Amino acid sequence: MPITTLDELFEHNLKDVYGAEQRLLEQLDEMAGEATDREAKKMFQQHKKETQGQIKRLDKVFKTLGLKPEGQPCPGMEGLIKEKKSFAKEKPSEDILGFYNLHAAQKVERYEITSYEGLIEAAQHMGMDEAVDLLQQNLDEEERTLNLLKQLASDYEVEQEGEEDTEEEEEEENVPTTAGARKR
Repeated sequence: MPITTLDELFEHNLKDVYGAEQRLLEQLDEMAGEATDREAKKMFQQHKKETQGQIKRLDKVFKTLGLKPEGQPCPGMEGLIKEKKSFAKEKPSEDILGFYNLHAAQKVERYEITSYEGLIEAAQHMGMDEAVDLLQQNLDEEERTLNLLKQLASDYEVEQEGEEDTEEEEEEENVPTTAGARKR
């Protein structure tokens, strides 16, 4: 069925983001389980609770339209999940996977932010004030989560290749030699 009105586009995109949020809900437990950083694990668990709240707000948006809440497969979210799973098959170290997951989650947040911005703009054009308020709450949470992910990634300590050798070399350099001189 062709989409020819803003109402139809809004409904299509609402179902898309609803499906995306439900799919993400399934993935957040996996990402929390893979996290080796305590703060990242906590953030993924907290975002799962937020996502459940976002789905409830989307249920309310559907109800304001007189529609039954339902999602549809979201190709964008599926692509991001497929990309993450493909990387995991490469058997990265735990700390590299943790770092990767923080950035994969940022991609997801940016996708959701863009989706909510589009829905809000359409709802504003149609004068759907209640939907705008509900969608804006979801958008605000997604933006806070993105900022937290960016901070966690910035603070994340990833061991660099050869880092262990460098530490051993530094220790050797500081070993006293005869006459109290340091080996260089």
